[in-house]
Amino acid sequence: MNIDKKDRLILEALQADARQSLAAIGKRIGLSQPAMSERVRKLEEAGVIEGYGARVNLRALGVGLQAIIRVDTTHAGIARYLKLFESMPEVLSADRVTGEDCFFVRCAIAEPADLERVVDALAVDGSVTTSLVLSSPVNKLVTVHAARPPKK
Repeated sequence: MNIDKKDRLILEALQADARQSLAAIGKRIGLSQPAMSERVRKLEEAGVIEGYGARVNLRALGVGLQAIIRVDTTHAGIARYLKLFESMPEVLSADRVTGEDCFFVRCAIAEPADLERVVDALAVDGSVTTSLVLSSPVNKLVTVHAARPPKK
């Protein structure tokens, strides 16, 4: 799919607030509501927009700690870890990475005892290194400037 500047502006607007009306977004960027609907439908069908959701304040839910856990395992252990990550509600995301570690796993933890349980579960098939998140001062959306147009 060829993504143009208006599509990028639509993506920025929806990331900032997916609850705003398509008519309001269209008015800001110079498109009618039907044109907006058609563009959003095409972005969804092309898989550019994967879904819509709410950003949840974990602290408001009583989950005050986050940890980044680096996991090192053998190649044979990768599939097992993927299943384990999916089964653990504390795991927010897992990135398979290059380098000394195999995964960077972000976890949400209510209290230190939960962190101990998570670390023990993840250390079964490999070594882990844990860091507590003090703050997350940068959390960017995909912007017009960050996304590159596809090569022709």
